[in-house]
Amino acid sequence: MTSTKRALVCIAPGFEEVEFTVPVDILRRGGVDVKIATILDDMSPVPGRCGIKISPECLISEITEDDLYDLVFVPGGLAAAEAFAASPTVGDIYTRHNNQNKFVAAICASPIAFNKHKINHGRRITCYPALAIRLDGNYKYCSDSVVVDGNMITSRGPGTAFDYGMELLEQLKGKDTRDQIAKDMLYTL
Repeated sequence: MTSTKRALVCIAPGFEEVEFTVPVDILRRGGVDVKIATILDDMSPVPGRCGIKISPECLISEITEDDLYDLVFVPGGLAAAEAFAASPTVGDIYTRHNNQNKFVAAICASPIAFNKHKINHGRRITCYPALAIRLDGNYKYCSDSVVVDGNMITSRGPGTAFDYGMELLEQLKGKDTRDQIAKDMLYTL
């Protein structure tokens, strides 16, 4: 019997709600234990870009060096992406997981946090097209809806959230699980 896969998703004010909700939903349907952490200093509900508030399950500051997840990811939304890029704690968590060859992922504007924290420079990446310039030429930019390069997974924006969520699930639980969840959700592969 395989152990339960674990994922950590970080949220910050202004996060893009669909880029949070869709992947979290897909992962949880697929049996992944997803923990929601806020980068704020309290457990208040975090407002997204469109005003939808999500209640965190922990503070990011509570994630210790011993807490290793199979996947760490963040939604986009420019305000949230800027907060992830500015957060030394997010950088430490990404770096620690990347160094352990765990999956690190970001969608839409949030790959700018990879660049700021110097995660996997030189690899293939995608992001919201208007923000590709913010990658400073440190990556091989692609326009695919989802890009997987080693343990790094990126996606372009709200319209690619289902593709992104399905890819995260496949990487953690395999193609059969992804296919079953896609079928159950009437998602066309």
